[in-house]
Parts: sequence; structure tokens; C-alpha cells
Amino acid sequence: MSNMSMEKKLIIVFVFLIILPIMLTGYISYQNYSKSIKKNTSLYALQLTNNITDRLDDYIGDMEQISQIPLYLTSFQQLLEDKQEGLTVKQIEMENYIRIMNNIKRGTNSIYIFDNNNNKYYIISSGGVRTDLEERADEWKRLAKAAGGRSVFLSTQQLANWQSGKFAFTVIRDIRDFYTQDSIGTIAVDANISVIQNLVNDLETAANGKVLMIDENSQVIYDTEQKRITERIANDPLVQLATGTSGNFIKEIDGVRYLCIYSQSLKTGWKTIIRIPLDQIMKEAMKTQNITLLVTCLIVTFALFISILLSIALTKPMKRLMRLMKKAENGDLDVSFHVQTRDEAGRLGHHFNSMLERIKELIGQVYTIEGRKKEAELAALQNQINPHFLYNTLETIRMTAEINDDEETAEMIAALGKLFRHSYKPMKGTVTLEHEFEHLRTYIQIINYRYHNKFKLAMVDMHPLRHYAVIPLLFQPILENTIVHGQTEGSDEAIQIHVSYEISGHILTLYFQDNGAGISEERLAALNKRLLTREVSSGEESSSGIGLLNVDERINLHYGPAYGLRVLSQLGEGTSVIVTLPFNV
Repeated sequence: MSNMSMEKKLIIVFVFLIILPIMLTGYISYQNYSKSIKKNTSLYALQLTNNITDRLDDYIGDMEQISQIPLYLTSFQQLLEDKQEGLTVKQIEMENYIRIMNNIKRGTNSIYIFDNNNNKYYIISSGGVRTDLEERADEWKRLAKAAGGRSVFLSTQQLANWQSGKFAFTVIRDIRDFYTQDSIGTIAVDANISVIQNLVNDLETAANGKVLMIDENSQVIYDTEQKRITERIANDPLVQLATGTSGNFIKEIDGVRYLCIYSQSLKTGWKTIIRIPLDQIMKEAMKTQNITLLVTCLIVTFALFISILLSIALTKPMKRLMRLMKKAENGDLDVSFHVQTRDEAGRLGHHFNSMLERIKELIGQVYTIEGRKKEAELAALQNQINPHFLYNTLETIRMTAEINDDEETAEMIAALGKLFRHSYKPMKGTVTLEHEFEHLRTYIQIINYRYHNKFKLAMVDMHPLRHYAVIPLLFQPILENTIVHGQTEGSDEAIQIHVSYEISGHILTLYFQDNGAGISEERLAALNKRLLTREVSSGEESSSGIGLLNVDERINLHYGPAYGLRVLSQLGEGTSVIVTLPFNV
């Protein structure tokens, strides 16, 4: 990652910050929509199931009410107890009663009345009459009497050779005398299975669902394909999963996944199980998924395209700046970044241009300094006029003074010769700090011949620095400044010059302190300003010797701009010259 280009990094960032959230949002939206569809479908199917159950309960309740009619009609009960046989007035009147009851509820196929004399009364409707009536009559009577006047609900039965259908369910009741409560007959109300089929037809058509109804004994009352009616299916997976009074689950049947919703009737105990293919439910969700996927792909493509454009737009100035830096690195400093914006890239380009201008300015300064350095070295070379001839001459004068017993003159000449030897060392060379301080002692010795021992030079122990290399004649101008400017006119008081040092990390600091006349604030400020800006006046140099400014420039040229001189002074209390040099442990 760290070695990748900025453009690729930006594209990756855009992918993670824009594209992935869009894709994640689309995925979550689809999942939530799918769950919502399943939930709503389940609720809708459960409502349909409850509706079917309630309507069926109502229908069965109506059948029970029909079966109760003979219990309250005393005229009907008297007719039923009449002993007449054959096609008599009783037969006709009974059929009239049956016809009235049969028209109360649509869908009721047949009503059968049995008296205690084994007479059967019914009317032949468009649905026909049971062919198994003789077989069922005794069983119905027995079940009705056992119920003690309550209705008995018989689950779906298969009917052979019945014109209007193969299956029916029945409500039977024992007819009891209104006054004596004695059993006087039995009523059976038959309903075709088509009643249930009419109830579930809308669901099967609208949702392509399939319905399964079972009673409390897991016997099939109704199924959409009508292949399992009257079978006991207690081991069927759907029956085993449909626990409780209502709920839903997903089950795979023959490779097709179904959403199954079930509800149980509190009246009959029948349980209705509806199964709807998930593909049918998710048809709209799949359309939404495809649309979401298409929109997401378009958005992602657009976002990626914009990301690439933004990445190129953001990195293009940086690439251009890198090319210019490469040229500058190879030495072409005349290049320039064309600043067009005020953003970070524009400011960086502006700073790059400023840096190149500063580099060219510094190069010009180096050329100037090198030229001045060469001039200073040439001047020093010109001042070395046959130094050996001067040494030999001074030595001859010193020996003549000794022959004439003038020891003071001989000492002065010896000190002067020693001073000249040190002064004429090559300007490019270096000397040890011990040698340089020995030169300072010799210089003060000569000065004191002139000023009658007015200057006292004191140094701390310099033994740890004795091998430290410095450029020659570095400190003599500092003492010369004290001698020239440190004396108070008309005062014979001795001037103390104290030399000390301090090492802090890689910095060596030398302190030259005197108790002379000091410097006024105006002159001190002007001097320190010239030291800070490295401004050297040729007129000042010619009037005051090498001078402090010359020493500061030499330090700057030799050691770098971080090192040099700083002057502290107070009028009437003395002056301190602070010299900073690099110190490598």
C-alpha cells in the first residue's frame, strides 16, 4: 500500500467510501424488502386462512342450526311420530318440511329424516341421493342418540356414484320430543365438499397456493388436488410441522420451496394448511432485486468513473510537480510550476517556485562569498612578502641586542618574531586551540611592552581542548578590539581579559570577557546587526584591521552560517564576545 501511487490510493479510498456503501445499502434494502414481502404474505395468507376457517365454521354452524329446526316444531314432531306408512299425506308433508330446510342454506345438498319406524324422508335434488343411505342410517342413529341431543359433526366421507361429487361432510342430531325429550327420530344434513372448494378457490387462483384441511385425527378433509381426502396423514411433514393453533414455516417439497401458513378452527378442531411457492411470493422481490442490482451497477459505474476523474484531477498537479522536481534534481533550476489554483497543490507549487528562487539566490551568494574568500586569501598572500627574510632580519637584530646586553629589546624582538611566524601560516590551514591561545599570550606580551603591562590575560584550563582544530588568527582580532576600544581615556586602571569555554552537545562556546569601557547601546545594536546580516564594510576593515566582522565571516565561511560571533556589552562595565563553534565528540 505504501508503494502505491497516490492516484491508486485515492481510487481505493473512493471504492471503500462510496462504492461499497452503495452496494451494501442495495443488498440490505433487498434483504429487508424480501423479508417484508414474506412477512406481509404470511400475514395476508394467515388472514385468508382465518377467513376460510371462520366462513367454514359459520357454514357448519348454519348446518347445525338447520339440524335444530325439528326440535322446536311441534307440528313436525307430531308428523314424525305418526304411524302412517307408504306414500301418504305424511310423506308429502315431510318432504315439504325438508324442502323448506333445504332452501335455508345454499350448498346444502341433502337433508335426511329418519323416524323410529325405519322410515326415511328426503327429497331428490339436483345433487342426487346417497347410494349408501341404508348403510349409513343405523350408524347415524346410533351416533345421534349417543350425543344426547347435541349435534354430531362427521368428517369428509367418500361417496360412491354420487352425481354431484365424490365427497361430503355431515351434521347429524337426535330429534327429541319437545315435551318428553324422548328420541323420536334422526336428522342428517349433508354438504358437498364443493362448499370448501368454493371457499378456497380465490386463494388457490390468486397465489397459486394449495390448501390442505385435516381434522383432529389428522384425517384429510380437503386438499386442492383431491387425491388424499379421507386419508390419515399423521406422519406427513406438513402435519408434524404445523404445531399449535397457528403459525408459518418454510418447507421444501419435491424440490420446490413453499411458505406454509396454518390455522386451526376452535369450533371444529379442523386445521387448514396453505402452502404457497416462494418463487410466486418472491416474484415481485426478484423484479425489485433485478432493478436494484441494475441501478446499483449504474451508480457504482458512475461513482467509479467520477472517482477515477477526481483521482486524476487531484494527482495531475502532483505528477507535474514531481516532473519539475526531477528536472531540478538533475540541475535544471530554471523550471517553474504554473499555479492555477489556491488549494494545497497550488500552495505546494508556489512554495516549490519560492524554493527554487531561494536556491538560485543562495547559489549566487555562495559564488559571491567564494569570490570574496579568494580575494581575502590573495590579500593575505600578498602580505606575505618574503617572511623568511623578515624572520632572519629580526633574529639578527635580537642577537645584536643580546650582544649589547639589551635583554628587554631582545625579548621584544623574539616575541615579535614568534608572532609573525604564527600570523603568516596559510589561510586554508588549521592550528590547534593550544597553539592559537599561545599566540594570544605572545600578542598580549608584545602589547604590554607598549602599554606597560596594562592588559592582564587569564584563561581557564584549556587542556581538554588543546587538540581542537581552529583556523589561524581567529581570536587575535577579539583581543585587538578590546585593546583599541576597551581603554578609558585618562585611566591607568588595568584591563582584565578572561577567557572561558562551555560545551553543550555539539556546540563549543568561547567567552572573551573584559572590564573595559564597554560599548554604547546604539553602537552595540549596529554591530550585532552587521554580524547577523553578514554585512561587511571594506572601509571599516581597512580602518580597524581584520576586525570582528572579518572574524565572523571567516567562521561562517569555514564552519557554516549556524556559527559566528555575538557581542554583549554595557557602557562603563565591559564587553563580552561570544564565539560559537561546532564540537564533535
